[in-house]
Amino acid sequence: MTRLIVRTSCGFAFSLIVAASASAQDGAAAYKQNCAACHDAGADRAPSREALQAMTAERVLAALESGAMISMASRSTAAERRAIAQYVTGKSLSKKDVDMTPAPQSMCAAAGNFADPLSGSVWNGWGDNTFNTRYQDGSKAGFTAVEVPRLKVKWAFGFPGDLDANAQPTIVGGRVFVGSQGGKVYSLSAETGCIHWFVQASGAVRGAVSVGRVETGAGAVYVAFFGDLSGNVYGVNAVTGLSLWKVKADEHPLARIVGSPVFHVGRLYVPVASAEETGGAPSDYQCCRFRGSVVALDAGTGKQIWKTYTIAEEARPTRKNAIGTQLWGPSGAGVWSSPAIDVRRNTLYATTGDNYSAPASNMSDSFVAMDLDTGKILWSRQMTSGEAWTRLHELMTQHRVWERFAPVVPGE
Repeated sequence: MTRLIVRTSCGFAFSLIVAASASAQDGAAAYKQNCAACHDAGADRAPSREALQAMTAERVLAALESGAMISMASRSTAAERRAIAQYVTGKSLSKKDVDMTPAPQSMCAAAGNFADPLSGSVWNGWGDNTFNTRYQDGSKAGFTAVEVPRLKVKWAFGFPGDLDANAQPTIVGGRVFVGSQGGKVYSLSAETGCIHWFVQASGAVRGAVSVGRVETGAGAVYVAFFGDLSGNVYGVNAVTGLSLWKVKADEHPLARIVGSPVFHVGRLYVPVASAEETGGAPSDYQCCRFRGSVVALDAGTGKQIWKTYTIAEEARPTRKNAIGTQLWGPSGAGVWSSPAIDVRRNTLYATTGDNYSAPASNMSDSFVAMDLDTGKILWSRQMTSGEAWTRLHELMTQHRVWERFAPVVPGE
């Protein structure tokens, strides 16, 4: 069996298998085929075998099905994922889900005051304001730059069952709103760290929560908005955590929300990216058809108002690779970051990522301006042209070159 290991500038590594693998039910074989090239070789951000063995099988399975490894494991069957989780941990999956609910003593004893939450010391969403300046002066922060070296830890919060944390906290109304790798979103007391409420999303939550005041027929409601790595967007009551709505921002199976949604005047503007760039690495995958977009939703209901794709035309068949897999393009140009809003110009600004497959479009790696009301693209400025990042299918035709670097080992 011929194996190619490709490392990207982002620190990811992929193991491409040219030959057929062993039984899908065999955890050792499935791990060797799909995972070993990263986890046994010390690839960046890939836990070692020793670290995996310290986890529960349920925790590894959660990473494969709704967490950091969802893009690489999305094409595996449920049986394969379960077999891998049990093999790498040396533990059996329990017949029921592991309860990673926070301990009762970590819950807040009182609801706390949430009146006029958007005044005072606030950091709301990714950029703290619609311009995404990410700057806060001393009067709003409650302390000055000179006092920063004298800050001390007041409390710490450990995410139950998680190994890392990616989401930036939002501080509103004396609460800390933050998502987790395990897909839980917490509302914590800024004073003590106790939990006011938590909700479970369908995937990991990496973006910052945005809180906004939404007018409804029953009066004003403060809503916490966030997205997950399964492409869902949520609106929950910021005081109680009760779900108001949940919508899918894009029907592509590998769509994800990484950038923070932005709330403005009754609308929620959502950046949409995907994991197809990495999930499309295997040579038998018809890469690629996802198109990035920005979606405007009614903040009270989640109903879509407009959706603007960063690539206007749908992907079309282009050619077949060396093993006969149909390839598609153009694709990609996902919106990974939180949009910025210029209220005076009534304009939303977004940035796009790379193309996944050829032909390269003129909207990848670009700044894009959209009309807030309609989503119409007003202008764009491309910073890197001609980039189609996922060229792994093209490299498959050059596998004899790989053999010089990764020779076939007898018995593999």
